[in-house]
Amino acid sequence: MTVAGANFCVVSAIRYDPSLLFTSAEIDTVKFSESKAALDPTPFFLFPRHVERLNLAHRYFWPESAYGGDVVSSESLANALYTAVGAPDKCWRLRTLVSEDGTIKVEANEVVPRGDLYSGLKSDTTPETSWAVYVDSEPTPQTSITMFKTSNRDPYTAARQRVLPPNFPISSLTEVLLFNEKNQITEGSLTNVVFWRNSEWVTPSSGDIGGLRGAVKAELLARGIVRELKQDEAVLKDSIQEGEKVLLLNGIQGVAAGYIKLGAYRN
Repeated sequence: MTVAGANFCVVSAIRYDPSLLFTSAEIDTVKFSESKAALDPTPFFLFPRHVERLNLAHRYFWPESAYGGDVVSSESLANALYTAVGAPDKCWRLRTLVSEDGTIKVEANEVVPRGDLYSGLKSDTTPETSWAVYVDSEPTPQTSITMFKTSNRDPYTAARQRVLPPNFPISSLTEVLLFNEKNQITEGSLTNVVFWRNSEWVTPSSGDIGGLRGAVKAELLARGIVRELKQDEAVLKDSIQEGEKVLLLNGIQGVAAGYIKLGAYRN
C-alpha cells in the first residue's frame, strides 16, 4: 500500500504508570533502574497489546518491508519506552511512532495519575466527574487512516474542529463521536466507544464499519467484558440518547466513563 508523506508512521499511545509495578512506598530510582535493566514491561499499560497493534498496522501499510515478520519486538519497544520515561514516580503518555524501516520514536508527556484504569466500568460514575461526549455533525468515511492509528490525525482533528470551540484543549475531558456514511457510530476522536445495549456492553465493529483497533478495546473483547457488534447491529447516530452513559477506551485513560450531550457544545 502506498502511503503519502515521508514522515508517515504507525502510532500507539502507551501509558507508563509506576503503580502498575510498584506500591507508593516502593517507587524509587533504584527499583526503576532495576526494572529498566531487566526490560520489565509491567509498568507500561497493556504492553503486549501495543506490540501486537504496532506490528499489525505496520504489516498493513508496508507488507513487503516486514516479509511477514514483526518489525517491533517486545525488547526493542520496552527499551525505547524506558529511555523516554522521565521521573519514574510520575505517569507518562508515551506516543510511540514506528516508521517504515522499523525505527521507533517515543514522545513523552506527563499525565495525571489514575487510581483505577478501569474505573469507567463502575456503577457509581457521574456526569459531573466524567467525560462530556458530543456527536460529530458530518460523517467520516472509513479509510486506512481510520482503521489504524497513524501520524495522520486529519479526520479526528476535523471532527473536533466541527463540534468544539476553536483551540479547544485536547487535554479536556471532552470527546466527539464519529459516524460513517450510513450514520453508524464508529469511534471517538480520541477513544474507542462502548455502549450499553440489551443488557450488555457493546462496541462498533472495527472491521465492518471503521474505527481503530485499539489496545484497550482488544483487551476488553478478549476478557469477554465487551462484545463487538456485527455490521447489521451497528449503533446508529439517531439512536443515541441525551445523558446516556458510554465507555471511552484508550491506552492512556484506560476505561473512562462518558455521558452524551446532544446538540451544540455547551459547558
